[in-house]
Amino acid sequence: MQRSFELHFAGDESVELVEACFLDPRSGIERRSVRGKTSGAFKNVGSFQWTAAVKALAILTLKAGLTQLEGPGAVENQLVGYKGSLAASLDYALSKQPEWLTELFGVDSSGICTVRRLILRTNPERKRPGPVVLSFSGGALENVRFEFFLNGSKIGSAEAINSLLWHLADGFKLFQDGSQVAAYPKELAA
Repeated sequence: MQRSFELHFAGDESVELVEACFLDPRSGIERRSVRGKTSGAFKNVGSFQWTAAVKALAILTLKAGLTQLEGPGAVENQLVGYKGSLAASLDYALSKQPEWLTELFGVDSSGICTVRRLILRTNPERKRPGPVVLSFSGGALENVRFEFFLNGSKIGSAEAINSLLWHLADGFKLFQDGSQVAAYPKELAA
């Protein structure tokens, strides 16, 4: 049994994450979280709100999925940012381990959220000058099956994943050189 991480998106003009599923074979438990303040009608699932940290996790996961499809080096498998950026928001969540993160990924016997073992951080909590850099570890890229769905249909092509990234970045490409963004025309998304 392989570790897997599924992201379910919904929307046309504005795309947002509505559900996430994580399966860790060590525990044998599939963890599910849905968007909302509570899980509502869903039983035994967690919940999350559409925050900058969740958006950052979705973008980083899509980049990891692209890396699996196109090979290491073909895709920038990092999220980089300064104070107030998506990367800084996810870094803060990884440090504080909020309920939505532990509900989705679970914790080990030491109380450390499983996702902290999957995502590498440089300059965590920005304790020194410069940006925080986040990426999925090489082990995660090799041992996690990333799957993506849009409006109930599975997507797996690089073009479709790039299109999702474009929508999540609100028409901007997130570059590695910090929290600066540059225009990302739709025709470059493919």
